[in-house]
Amino acid sequence: MSGGSLSIALSGLDAAQTGLDTVSENIANANTPGYLKETASLANQQTPGDAIGNGVTVTGIIQSSNSFNRQLELSAKGAQSYANQLQSLLSSAQASFNEPSTNGIAEQLNTMYNDFSSLANTPTQAASYAQVVAAAQNVATSINQAAANLSAVYQQASSSATTLVQTINSQLNQVAAINTQLASTSLTPGASNTLVDQQNQVIDALSSELGVTVVPGNAGQTTLLVGGVALVQGSQVQPIGFTPGIQTSPPSATNTATVSLTNSGTIVPVTGGTLGATLTAMNTNLPTYGGYLDKLANTLASQVNNQLAAGTSQNAAGTGSQSGVALFVPSSGASIDAATLSVNPSIVQDPMLIAASGPSYAPGDGSNAQLVANQQTSTTGAIAHWANSVSSVGLDVQNATALATNATNTYNQAYSAEQSSSGVTVNSQLVNLVNYQQVYQAAAKVIATVAATLQSLIQDV
Repeated sequence: MSGGSLSIALSGLDAAQTGLDTVSENIANANTPGYLKETASLANQQTPGDAIGNGVTVTGIIQSSNSFNRQLELSAKGAQSYANQLQSLLSSAQASFNEPSTNGIAEQLNTMYNDFSSLANTPTQAASYAQVVAAAQNVATSINQAAANLSAVYQQASSSATTLVQTINSQLNQVAAINTQLASTSLTPGASNTLVDQQNQVIDALSSELGVTVVPGNAGQTTLLVGGVALVQGSQVQPIGFTPGIQTSPPSATNTATVSLTNSGTIVPVTGGTLGATLTAMNTNLPTYGGYLDKLANTLASQVNNQLAAGTSQNAAGTGSQSGVALFVPSSGASIDAATLSVNPSIVQDPMLIAASGPSYAPGDGSNAQLVANQQTSTTGAIAHWANSVSSVGLDVQNATALATNATNTYNQAYSAEQSSSGVTVNSQLVNLVNYQQVYQAAAKVIATVAATLQSLIQDV
């Protein structure tokens, strides 16, 4: 009888010690990303036909999880990272325009048109012509710089996407390797818990980077999907590659940056996470903003050049008159865009070639210069177009900021829900700690009582 009592008490000690170890593990990892709360699973140990029982046994260390809450959290994490990255890239694009600013394009345009108005009032003064040329050069330089700045944002996004894809491929290999290890330890209760925690950490990162759908499998193995395309199945990995978009200054080509499977070339529709936002900006937003700059350059050049062509100026020799020549020309290539807009070198060399006079040349006539100046207030002019463009970019940034705020709130709610089912609450673990301590003390008391009883019996014999 004493042997049975000692065996039962010993099993209680072992069970309590396992429970204490589990509580210790939970508390130590309360703030560890990906960690799932563990619980010691206890069962009655009883020999068939034995009414009393033979103690308690530990059947395993169970991890708490809720697949529904987990997927909601991962989805919310991908959406949050997407919104934050989009807001960051669009803010950088907005900053590249340097508006509003005393050095911005709008201010330079206003200065140029004001100088045309001054030229209209003083068409016989060489300084007035030189002032217009200098202002026009400042406009062209500002637009050129904005194009270069926007291209730099695009190139930085492309570079970060390339680096991110390399990181993602490494993480996909980690998930597959853990899947392989989990398959080999599937028959050992509790042995896979650490691997599952490690896998959760990697999946958290992948969700933030590109957004993933997790499909649980046997023995804790995981299949990862993006847009319905499997990237990890068991020990098999489908690595991905990033193809940069067509890079121009400013960005103008839409929907050219892609992510695809390296082995087959299948396009992976990445719409979540940091990578998804980067693709959105590269394929849609940045080319749209580049289009704003190109249209500005074209509108400005065509309106100013067309009006100057309708006027006259003195000829290069200063002995007569000639039809107006273009103020803006491409610095390279055949057409004007934001990167190539420049002031005609002939006019830079001889500012008096600006056609300030009307169709019938007169030295004191500045009527054509005034018509150019009047474009300043035109609802279809360069300034009006640029104001609408800057407003559109600002609205995009505002919407992206609101999206980031909402996505963060949604993620916090999803995280709280997931933690309520699988996370560690230190207070509840302290309660469990006290309970297991009491079980341990009770089992130890039984052993001490049996030992004292046996000692008394031996003394009485």
